[in-house]
Amino acid sequence: MSRLWPNAIILLCLAAAAVLPAGPTAAQDVRKINDNLVEVTVTGEGADEDEALRDALRKAVEAGAGSFIYSQSEVKDFVLVRDTILARAAGFIQKRTVLSKTEMEDGTWQVRVKAEVSIQGVEDAWGVVTNMLAQMGRPKIMVFINEQIGSETVANSTVQTRIENLLLKNGFVLVNKAQLKAIDQKDLAAAVAEDSPARVQAIAKRFGAQLFIAGTANAASGGRRNIGGVTFETYEAEANVKCYRSDTAQLLSSIPGRPMRGVDRVWRSAAKKALDAEAQWVAPRVQRDILQFWQDALAGRGEVQLHVEGLKFKSYAKLKKALKTVKHVKDVTGKFHNGVGEFSLQSDVNAQTLAETLVEEMETLEITDVSQNVIKATLAD
Repeated sequence: MSRLWPNAIILLCLAAAAVLPAGPTAAQDVRKINDNLVEVTVTGEGADEDEALRDALRKAVEAGAGSFIYSQSEVKDFVLVRDTILARAAGFIQKRTVLSKTEMEDGTWQVRVKAEVSIQGVEDAWGVVTNMLAQMGRPKIMVFINEQIGSETVANSTVQTRIENLLLKNGFVLVNKAQLKAIDQKDLAAAVAEDSPARVQAIAKRFGAQLFIAGTANAASGGRRNIGGVTFETYEAEANVKCYRSDTAQLLSSIPGRPMRGVDRVWRSAAKKALDAEAQWVAPRVQRDILQFWQDALAGRGEVQLHVEGLKFKSYAKLKKALKTVKHVKDVTGKFHNGVGEFSLQSDVNAQTLAETLVEEMETLEITDVSQNVIKATLAD
Protein backbone atom coordinates (compact mmCIF):
# COMPACT_ATOMS: atom_id res chain seq x y z
CA MET A 1 0.00 0.00 0.00
CA SER A 2 2.83 2.39 0.81
CA ARG A 3 4.07 2.29 -2.81
CA LEU A 4 0.62 2.75 -4.31
CA TRP A 5 -0.46 5.58 -2.02
CA PRO A 6 1.74 8.38 -3.53
CA ASN A 7 0.72 7.33 -7.03
CA ALA A 8 -2.92 7.45 -6.04
CA ILE A 9 -2.48 11.00 -4.71
CA ILE A 10 -0.82 12.07 -7.97
CA LEU A 11 -3.66 10.57 -10.04
CA LEU A 12 -6.27 12.30 -7.90
CA CYS A 13 -4.50 15.63 -8.26
CA LEU A 14 -4.25 15.23 -12.01
CA ALA A 15 -7.94 14.36 -12.23
CA ALA A 16 -8.87 17.41 -10.15
CA ALA A 17 -6.71 19.67 -12.31
CA ALA A 18 -8.36 18.34 -15.46
CA VAL A 19 -11.82 19.61 -14.44
CA LEU A 20 -10.70 23.08 -13.39
CA PRO A 21 -11.18 25.95 -15.87
CA ALA A 22 -8.02 27.04 -17.62
CA GLY A 23 -6.45 29.84 -15.59
CA PRO A 24 -4.24 32.66 -16.77
CA THR A 25 -1.13 30.52 -16.18
CA ALA A 26 -2.30 27.72 -18.50
CA ALA A 27 -0.63 29.30 -21.54
CA GLN A 28 2.95 29.54 -22.66
CA ASP A 29 4.93 32.66 -23.56
CA VAL A 30 2.42 35.33 -22.50
CA ARG A 31 3.55 38.97 -22.55
CA LYS A 32 1.39 42.00 -21.74
CA ILE A 33 1.76 44.81 -24.28
CA ASN A 34 -0.71 47.29 -22.72
CA ASP A 35 -4.05 47.26 -20.86
CA ASN A 36 -5.79 45.86 -23.93
CA LEU A 37 -3.28 43.77 -25.86
CA VAL A 38 -1.45 40.62 -24.80
CA GLU A 39 1.13 38.85 -26.95
CA VAL A 40 0.94 35.07 -26.81
CA THR A 41 3.01 32.35 -28.46
CA VAL A 42 1.25 28.98 -28.69
CA THR A 43 1.29 25.75 -30.67
CA GLY A 44 -1.89 24.40 -32.23
CA GLU A 45 -2.54 20.84 -33.35
CA GLY A 46 -4.94 19.44 -35.89
CA ALA A 47 -5.69 16.87 -38.54
CA ASP A 48 -4.57 19.34 -41.21
CA GLU A 49 -2.80 22.68 -41.40
CA ASP A 50 -5.97 24.79 -41.26
CA GLU A 51 -7.32 22.94 -38.24
CA ALA A 52 -3.99 23.31 -36.43
CA LEU A 53 -4.06 27.06 -37.11
CA ARG A 54 -7.61 27.36 -35.73
CA ASP A 55 -6.52 25.43 -32.65
CA ALA A 56 -3.56 27.78 -32.17
CA LEU A 57 -5.76 30.89 -32.42
CA ARG A 58 -8.23 29.41 -29.93
CA LYS A 59 -5.40 28.65 -27.51
CA ALA A 60 -4.01 32.16 -28.01
CA VAL A 61 -7.31 33.81 -27.07
CA GLU A 62 -7.85 31.47 -24.13
CA ALA A 63 -4.34 32.24 -22.92
CA GLY A 64 -4.30 35.97 -23.64
CA ALA A 65 -7.69 36.59 -22.01
CA GLY A 66 -7.18 33.83 -19.44
CA SER A 67 -7.54 36.06 -16.37
CA PHE A 68 -10.88 37.43 -17.53
CA ILE A 69 -12.20 34.05 -18.73
CA TYR A 70 -11.12 32.36 -15.49
CA SER A 71 -12.92 35.04 -13.46
CA GLN A 72 -16.20 34.13 -15.19
CA SER A 73 -15.98 30.41 -14.40
CA GLU A 74 -18.71 30.48 -11.76
CA VAL A 75 -21.18 32.36 -13.95
CA LYS A 76 -24.23 30.53 -15.31
CA ASP A 77 -23.73 29.14 -18.83
CA PHE A 78 -19.97 29.70 -18.52
CA VAL A 79 -19.02 26.79 -20.78
CA LEU A 80 -21.48 27.70 -23.53
CA VAL A 81 -20.47 31.37 -23.54
CA ARG A 82 -16.75 30.56 -23.42
CA ASP A 83 -16.86 28.05 -26.25
CA THR A 84 -19.12 30.30 -28.34
CA ILE A 85 -16.55 33.08 -28.10
CA LEU A 86 -13.56 30.80 -28.68
CA ALA A 87 -15.25 29.46 -31.82
CA ARG A 88 -14.66 32.93 -33.29
CA ALA A 89 -11.17 33.31 -31.84
CA ALA A 90 -9.74 34.86 -35.02
CA GLY A 91 -11.94 37.92 -34.45
CA PHE A 92 -10.03 38.82 -31.28
CA ILE A 93 -6.58 38.56 -32.84
CA GLN A 94 -5.16 41.97 -33.76
CA LYS A 95 -1.99 40.63 -35.31
CA ARG A 96 -0.54 37.17 -35.88
CA THR A 97 2.63 35.59 -37.22
CA VAL A 98 2.98 31.92 -38.09
CA LEU A 99 6.37 30.92 -36.70
CA SER A 100 6.42 27.33 -37.95
CA LYS A 101 4.30 24.64 -39.62
CA THR A 102 5.17 20.98 -39.13
CA GLU A 103 3.58 17.84 -40.49
CA MET A 104 4.00 15.03 -37.96
CA GLU A 105 4.76 11.38 -38.69
CA ASP A 106 1.13 10.38 -38.15
CA GLY A 107 -0.10 12.91 -40.73
CA THR A 108 -1.33 15.49 -38.21
CA TRP A 109 -0.02 19.07 -38.13
CA GLN A 110 1.45 21.46 -35.58
CA VAL A 111 1.39 25.21 -36.16
CA ARG A 112 3.21 27.61 -33.86
CA VAL A 113 1.82 31.15 -33.80
CA LYS A 114 2.68 34.46 -32.17
CA ALA A 115 -0.51 36.50 -31.76
CA GLU A 116 -1.70 39.76 -30.20
CA VAL A 117 -5.02 39.23 -28.40
CA SER A 118 -7.51 42.01 -27.62
CA ILE A 119 -8.71 41.59 -24.03
CA GLN A 120 -11.34 44.30 -24.48
CA GLY A 121 -12.71 42.49 -27.52
CA VAL A 122 -13.19 39.30 -25.52
CA GLU A 123 -14.82 41.18 -22.63
CA ASP A 124 -17.20 43.02 -24.96
CA ALA A 125 -18.14 39.84 -26.81
CA TRP A 126 -18.68 38.03 -23.52
CA GLY A 127 -21.20 40.64 -22.46
CA VAL A 128 -23.02 40.52 -25.82
CA VAL A 129 -23.27 36.72 -25.86
CA THR A 130 -24.38 36.59 -22.20
CA ASN A 131 -27.11 39.21 -22.70
CA MET A 132 -28.41 37.69 -25.92
CA LEU A 133 -28.36 34.22 -24.41
CA ALA A 134 -30.50 35.53 -21.53
CA GLN A 135 -32.98 36.98 -24.04
CA MET A 136 -33.11 34.09 -26.50
CA GLY A 137 -32.47 31.14 -24.20
CA ARG A 138 -30.27 28.18 -25.01
CA PRO A 139 -30.61 26.74 -28.49
CA LYS A 140 -32.55 23.49 -28.69
CA ILE A 141 -31.12 20.85 -31.01
CA MET A 142 -32.38 17.59 -32.44
CA VAL A 143 -29.83 14.91 -33.38
CA PHE A 144 -30.55 11.85 -35.49
CA ILE A 145 -27.83 9.62 -36.96
CA ASN A 146 -28.88 6.55 -38.92
CA GLU A 147 -26.16 4.07 -37.93
CA GLN A 148 -25.50 0.62 -39.33
CA ILE A 149 -23.08 -2.24 -38.72
CA GLY A 150 -23.02 -4.07 -42.00
CA SER A 151 -26.68 -4.25 -43.02
CA GLU A 152 -27.94 -4.15 -39.42
CA THR A 153 -29.41 -0.87 -38.14
CA VAL A 154 -28.09 0.08 -34.69
CA ALA A 155 -30.77 1.11 -32.18
CA ASN A 156 -28.51 3.40 -30.12
CA SER A 157 -26.10 5.17 -32.44
CA THR A 158 -22.57 5.54 -31.07
CA VAL A 159 -21.94 8.64 -33.20
CA GLN A 160 -25.25 10.24 -32.19
CA THR A 161 -24.65 9.57 -28.50
CA ARG A 162 -21.18 11.15 -28.55
CA ILE A 163 -22.47 14.25 -30.38
CA GLU A 164 -25.35 14.58 -27.91
CA ASN A 165 -23.11 14.17 -24.86
CA LEU A 166 -20.68 16.81 -26.12
CA LEU A 167 -23.49 19.30 -26.81
CA LEU A 168 -25.09 18.65 -23.42
CA LYS A 169 -21.76 19.18 -21.71
CA ASN A 170 -21.49 22.57 -23.38
CA GLY A 171 -24.91 23.80 -22.33
CA PHE A 172 -27.11 23.07 -25.34
CA VAL A 173 -30.64 21.77 -24.89
CA LEU A 174 -31.52 18.61 -26.82
CA VAL A 175 -34.80 17.10 -27.94
CA ASN A 176 -35.47 14.21 -25.58
CA LYS A 177 -35.03 10.97 -27.53
CA ALA A 178 -37.74 9.39 -25.37
CA GLN A 179 -40.25 11.86 -26.88
CA LEU A 180 -39.63 10.53 -30.38
CA LYS A 181 -42.26 7.92 -31.13
CA ALA A 182 -41.60 4.90 -33.30
CA ILE A 183 -43.26 6.64 -36.24
CA ASP A 184 -40.93 9.64 -35.79
CA GLN A 185 -37.90 7.36 -35.71
CA LYS A 186 -39.10 5.62 -38.87
CA ASP A 187 -39.78 8.92 -40.65
CA LEU A 188 -36.39 10.30 -39.63
CA ALA A 189 -34.57 7.20 -40.85
CA ALA A 190 -36.38 7.41 -44.19
CA ALA A 191 -35.69 11.15 -44.52
CA VAL A 192 -31.98 10.70 -43.80
CA ALA A 193 -31.78 7.79 -46.24
CA GLU A 194 -33.38 9.97 -48.92
CA ASP A 195 -31.21 12.97 -47.91
CA SER A 196 -34.41 15.01 -47.47
CA PRO A 197 -33.76 17.94 -45.09
CA ALA A 198 -37.35 19.19 -45.52
CA ARG A 199 -38.76 16.00 -44.00
CA VAL A 200 -36.34 16.14 -41.05
CA GLN A 201 -37.09 19.86 -40.69
CA ALA A 202 -40.82 19.20 -40.25
CA ILE A 203 -40.17 16.83 -37.35
CA ALA A 204 -37.55 19.10 -35.77
CA LYS A 205 -39.93 22.08 -35.84
CA ARG A 206 -42.66 19.99 -34.26
CA PHE A 207 -40.40 19.35 -31.28
CA GLY A 208 -39.32 23.00 -31.04
CA ALA A 209 -35.72 22.44 -32.18
CA GLN A 210 -33.91 25.47 -33.59
CA LEU A 211 -31.21 23.33 -35.18
CA PHE A 212 -31.15 19.76 -36.36
CA ILE A 213 -28.24 17.44 -37.00
CA ALA A 214 -28.79 14.48 -39.29
CA GLY A 215 -26.59 11.98 -41.00
CA THR A 216 -25.38 8.45 -41.43
CA ALA A 217 -22.66 6.29 -39.90
CA ASN A 218 -21.70 2.77 -40.85
CA ALA A 219 -19.15 0.16 -39.95
CA ALA A 220 -18.15 -2.51 -42.46
CA SER A 221 -16.03 -5.58 -41.97
CA GLY A 222 -12.40 -5.22 -42.97
CA GLY A 223 -11.72 -8.92 -42.65
CA ARG A 224 -9.83 -10.96 -40.10
CA ARG A 225 -6.22 -10.74 -39.00
CA ASN A 226 -4.04 -13.28 -37.31
CA ILE A 227 -1.80 -11.61 -34.75
CA GLY A 228 0.46 -13.85 -32.69
CA GLY A 229 -1.74 -16.83 -33.38
CA VAL A 230 -4.90 -15.01 -32.26
CA THR A 231 -7.65 -14.14 -34.76
CA PHE A 232 -8.87 -10.54 -34.64
CA GLU A 233 -11.86 -8.97 -36.38
CA THR A 234 -11.31 -5.61 -38.08
CA TYR A 235 -14.01 -3.07 -38.92
CA GLU A 236 -13.82 0.30 -40.66
CA ALA A 237 -16.30 3.08 -39.91
CA GLU A 238 -17.24 6.27 -41.71
CA ALA A 239 -19.86 8.96 -41.11
CA ASN A 240 -21.43 11.88 -42.93
CA VAL A 241 -23.12 14.47 -40.71
CA LYS A 242 -24.95 17.67 -41.66
CA CYS A 243 -26.37 20.48 -39.54
CA TYR A 244 -29.36 22.65 -40.56
CA ARG A 245 -31.43 25.51 -39.22
CA SER A 246 -34.93 24.28 -38.44
CA ASP A 247 -36.76 27.44 -39.49
CA THR A 248 -35.21 27.72 -42.95
CA ALA A 249 -33.59 24.30 -43.56
CA GLN A 250 -30.40 26.23 -44.38
CA LEU A 251 -27.35 23.96 -44.41
CA LEU A 252 -24.92 25.22 -41.76
CA SER A 253 -22.24 22.59 -42.08
CA SER A 254 -21.42 19.28 -43.67
CA ILE A 255 -18.87 17.12 -41.88
CA PRO A 256 -17.48 14.24 -43.91
CA GLY A 257 -15.96 11.60 -41.71
CA ARG A 258 -12.59 9.99 -42.17
CA PRO A 259 -12.22 6.19 -42.21
CA MET A 260 -11.55 4.82 -38.73
CA ARG A 261 -10.58 1.26 -37.83
CA GLY A 262 -11.54 -0.89 -34.88
CA VAL A 263 -9.86 -4.19 -33.97
CA ASP A 264 -11.08 -6.75 -31.46
CA ARG A 265 -11.49 -10.49 -31.04
CA VAL A 266 -15.29 -9.99 -31.06
CA TRP A 267 -16.69 -8.56 -34.30
CA ARG A 268 -19.31 -6.33 -32.67
CA SER A 269 -16.74 -4.84 -30.31
CA ALA A 270 -14.46 -4.14 -33.26
CA ALA A 271 -17.32 -2.37 -35.05
CA LYS A 272 -18.18 -0.31 -31.97
CA LYS A 273 -14.54 0.73 -31.54
CA ALA A 274 -14.42 1.91 -35.15
CA LEU A 275 -17.68 3.85 -34.75
CA ASP A 276 -16.51 5.44 -31.50
CA ALA A 277 -13.25 6.56 -33.13
CA GLU A 278 -15.33 8.07 -35.95
CA ALA A 279 -17.58 9.76 -33.39
CA GLN A 280 -14.58 11.33 -31.66
CA TRP A 281 -13.52 12.80 -35.01
CA VAL A 282 -16.97 14.09 -36.03
CA ALA A 283 -18.48 15.38 -32.75
CA PRO A 284 -16.10 18.29 -32.01
CA ARG A 285 -16.33 19.47 -35.63
CA VAL A 286 -20.11 19.49 -35.50
CA GLN A 287 -19.99 21.46 -32.26
CA ARG A 288 -17.48 23.94 -33.71
CA ASP A 289 -19.76 24.75 -36.64
CA ILE A 290 -22.80 25.09 -34.36
CA LEU A 291 -20.92 27.47 -32.07
CA GLN A 292 -19.84 29.60 -35.02
CA PHE A 293 -23.42 29.80 -36.26
CA TRP A 294 -24.78 30.45 -32.79
CA GLN A 295 -22.48 33.42 -32.23
CA ASP A 296 -23.65 34.87 -35.54
CA ALA A 297 -27.27 34.33 -34.48
CA LEU A 298 -26.64 35.91 -31.07
CA ALA A 299 -24.98 38.91 -32.69
CA GLY A 300 -27.79 39.21 -35.23
CA ARG A 301 -25.62 38.45 -38.24
CA GLY A 302 -26.35 36.17 -41.13
CA GLU A 303 -29.42 35.23 -43.14
CA VAL A 304 -33.00 36.31 -42.45
CA GLN A 305 -35.73 34.95 -44.69
CA LEU A 306 -38.69 37.08 -45.73
CA HIS A 307 -41.73 35.22 -47.11
CA VAL A 308 -44.34 37.45 -48.75
CA GLU A 309 -47.63 35.90 -49.88
CA GLY A 310 -50.16 37.04 -52.47
CA LEU A 311 -47.72 38.49 -54.99
CA LYS A 312 -47.77 38.79 -58.74
CA PHE A 313 -44.40 38.55 -60.43
CA LYS A 314 -44.31 42.28 -61.19
CA SER A 315 -44.80 43.08 -57.48
CA TYR A 316 -42.19 40.48 -56.56
CA ALA A 317 -39.59 42.08 -58.85
CA LYS A 318 -40.30 45.59 -57.49
CA LEU A 319 -40.16 44.37 -53.89
CA LYS A 320 -36.85 42.59 -54.45
CA LYS A 321 -35.34 45.80 -55.81
CA ALA A 322 -36.76 47.87 -52.93
CA LEU A 323 -35.43 45.49 -50.27
CA LYS A 324 -31.86 46.21 -51.38
CA THR A 325 -32.26 49.81 -50.18
CA VAL A 326 -33.48 48.90 -46.67
CA LYS A 327 -31.23 49.74 -43.74
CA HIS A 328 -29.32 46.73 -42.32
CA VAL A 329 -29.83 44.71 -45.53
CA LYS A 330 -26.49 43.88 -47.16
CA ASP A 331 -27.66 41.62 -49.97
CA VAL A 332 -30.88 40.14 -51.34
CA THR A 333 -31.60 36.98 -53.30
CA GLY A 334 -35.05 35.61 -54.00
CA LYS A 335 -37.31 33.21 -55.82
CA PHE A 336 -40.94 33.38 -56.88
CA HIS A 337 -43.45 30.53 -57.08
CA ASN A 338 -47.23 30.14 -56.66
CA GLY A 339 -47.72 33.78 -55.71
CA VAL A 340 -45.14 33.66 -52.91
CA GLY A 341 -41.89 35.64 -52.87
CA GLU A 342 -39.13 34.04 -50.77
CA PHE A 343 -36.30 36.47 -50.11
CA SER A 344 -33.00 35.69 -48.43
CA LEU A 345 -31.71 38.83 -46.75
CA GLN A 346 -28.10 39.05 -45.59
CA SER A 347 -28.32 41.30 -42.57
CA ASP A 348 -26.28 42.55 -39.63
CA VAL A 349 -29.29 42.46 -37.26
CA ASN A 350 -31.70 39.77 -36.10
CA ALA A 351 -35.13 39.08 -37.57
CA GLN A 352 -37.04 41.08 -34.94
CA THR A 353 -34.98 44.23 -35.46
CA LEU A 354 -35.09 43.85 -39.24
CA ALA A 355 -38.89 43.42 -39.15
CA GLU A 356 -39.19 46.70 -37.23
CA THR A 357 -37.01 48.41 -39.82
CA LEU A 358 -39.06 46.98 -42.70
CA VAL A 359 -42.37 48.33 -41.38
CA GLU A 360 -40.79 51.76 -40.91
CA GLU A 361 -39.32 51.96 -44.40
CA MET A 362 -41.92 49.99 -46.41
CA GLU A 363 -45.45 51.06 -45.50
CA THR A 364 -47.13 48.60 -47.85
CA LEU A 365 -45.48 45.59 -46.20
CA GLU A 366 -47.71 43.98 -43.55
CA ILE A 367 -45.75 41.76 -41.14
CA THR A 368 -47.81 38.76 -40.02
CA ASP A 369 -45.25 36.68 -38.12
CA VAL A 370 -41.65 36.88 -36.88
CA SER A 371 -39.65 33.86 -35.69
CA GLN A 372 -35.95 33.64 -34.92
CA ASN A 373 -34.83 33.93 -38.55
CA VAL A 374 -38.02 34.09 -40.65
CA ILE A 375 -40.33 37.05 -41.29
CA LYS A 376 -43.73 36.40 -42.89
CA ALA A 377 -45.67 39.18 -44.55
CA THR A 378 -48.22 40.25 -47.12
CA LEU A 379 -48.14 43.23 -49.46
CA ALA A 380 -50.95 45.70 -48.99
CA ASP A 381 -52.65 47.24 -52.03
